Amino acid sequence: MTHAHTNAVDESLAGKTILAALRAWWPDLSWKLARDSLAARRVAINGVLCQDEARRLMVGDRVELSDKPRPKAPRHEQICIRYYDEDLVVVEKPAGMLTERPAAEARLRKPGASPTPSLDELLPRVLSEYEGRRLQPDEQGVFIVHRLDRDASGLLVVARTLNARAGLTQQFAARTPSRVYWAIVAGRVEAQTIRTHFVRDRGDGKRGSVERQSQSPTTAAAEWQLAITHVTPLKTRRGQTLLECRLETGRTNQIRIHLAELGHPILGDVKYGPIEPARTATRLALHAMELEFVHPLTGETLQFESEWPKELPLPA
Repeated sequence: MTHAHTNAVDESLAGKTILAALRAWWPDLSWKLARDSLAARRVAINGVLCQDEARRLMVGDRVELSDKPRPKAPRHEQICIRYYDEDLVVVEKPAGMLTERPAAEARLRKPGASPTPSLDELLPRVLSEYEGRRLQPDEQGVFIVHRLDRDASGLLVVARTLNARAGLTQQFAARTPSRVYWAIVAGRVEAQTIRTHFVRDRGDGKRGSVERQSQSPTTAAAEWQLAITHVTPLKTRRGQTLLECRLETGRTNQIRIHLAELGHPILGDVKYGPIEPARTATRLALHAMELEFVHPLTGETLQFESEWPKELPLPA
């Protein structure tokens, strides 16, 4: 059985390197042992493997030190193409892979450090291998129009041309695509629609709902983001519920936040779940199962369904 210790980053360690934080939390850990722990894949930040000793931390980050190695970072071979044409591609993203590397994260890395690859960085190589030829420079561009959380897996569409990006962006802004996720949570959850307003910082450096704050929010109402999730239980067994979560809006971490605020965080959620999560899932139990949208150039309705990941046992 794997044992791990988790610590949350506070103001005193904000901006410090992961190596410095490990030494601050575990003074008996020498600099050499701290480096060895990173190299041995025993350290994760927010549930994602970290081997960059110069990675700087932010308030709210959760750092986990395990006694056993974590799985290696996802590779380009694990990206599955479900649909492909000259305008767009539909893929299944593996868990543990960023959809798109944010500029803020890139700034936190030491120049020259080898980051965990993101989908947008790997997809041109995947497309080249899929076609069996070297793509021309003007064919290698990909444009992210919606995202999956790094720790989630499943279906998403990526534009390959500016016209496709414009059309897909318009659809997602109008909330016309259908996106259905499955998630496993602890406890029993009834069918309901969760409707709240998100702010970037709920007081601990994380996103959250204005309605859940104990004090008056300091964020201006104009900056609140409406978030709507429709939840339907599919199966409840032995204290766990398999949920269908249908997005009406698509805010960052929306399903994870809504279920955590409901008192039923997704199994394996080290960001919004308890500081010492129960070891009931090998990773975040959230998967994008269904995706439907209109092809922005042809007008054809495209529908896709995925299978639940084998590494996540369903309630039984």
